[in-house]
Amino acid sequence: MQTRKLADNLGLEIAGLDTTAPLSRAQLDELASLFHEHLALVIRSPVLTPHQYVAFIRQLGEPDGSDTSRYHEPIDVDGFKGLRLVSNIEKDGRNVGQFGADEMGWHQDRWTDAAPPPATALHGVEVTKAGGRTGIASLAAAYDALPPELLARIAGRHIHFPLQVNDFEGALDEADIEDESLFRKVPLVQRHAVTGRKFLFLGARKILEYIDTAPRITGLDKQESADLLDAIYEHVARPEFAYLHQWQAGDILIWDNRTCAHRRESFDPDERRLLYGTPLVSSDLLWNGKAALAA
Repeated sequence: MQTRKLADNLGLEIAGLDTTAPLSRAQLDELASLFHEHLALVIRSPVLTPHQYVAFIRQLGEPDGSDTSRYHEPIDVDGFKGLRLVSNIEKDGRNVGQFGADEMGWHQDRWTDAAPPPATALHGVEVTKAGGRTGIASLAAAYDALPPELLARIAGRHIHFPLQVNDFEGALDEADIEDESLFRKVPLVQRHAVTGRKFLFLGARKILEYIDTAPRITGLDKQESADLLDAIYEHVARPEFAYLHQWQAGDILIWDNRTCAHRRESFDPDERRLLYGTPLVSSDLLWNGKAALAA
């Protein structure tokens, strides 16, 4: 493998890896080590078939096998129907995939899960000439650089994520944020179970322009929570914490979904874009079967 650092705080390019063949134990161990050190890996690859891509990813962990038919026609890979199609393409009046061409704000996948996916991977099948870049931000580097005033404001706090993502009517404004049937409560600052680094767990807030998931912070009302989250997100969005990926066909981008947030630039909806996506719901290789720890 040939490697090249992509940004100061995260991101490593890997070339020379045969993604169409089984990896050796030594290669897998090296990938895990590089993953923990750099948080996001860009593996240069030819465009893979769905079978080839799923076979490659399964060497790193178990992809989410949930049926995707509520979003698009699923692809059957020997009984596995969990391949996400991230695409703006339409065929015969139906979306080929999901998420369109709009800008998507910083978020972590499946943030309301009791154990969010330890990693997420995307594979570029059809990519745009411009726009559509994927940003990855290190929430560990962002935590390390928190100014003292902001660090004091979050000390000991928990973040409460509404399980109902779209609350357009404000039904949760006066709800008890300790109600586990309505909110998922997690420490705002957590510690990586493998590396020991502290990181911010932000989940999601404004994924799309018209959606604010309105998470709440322990001890703060809705407006106070929003003000604190504004300050945190403004800090996290600083360019020195991020790597912005310009897609090439065949790229496999895999990142630590718990220690990183990601976003997507908008792009021309007349350009075709298709990525295969696979959240890894478990990975003994990348997370040693462990969960994140409270800081």
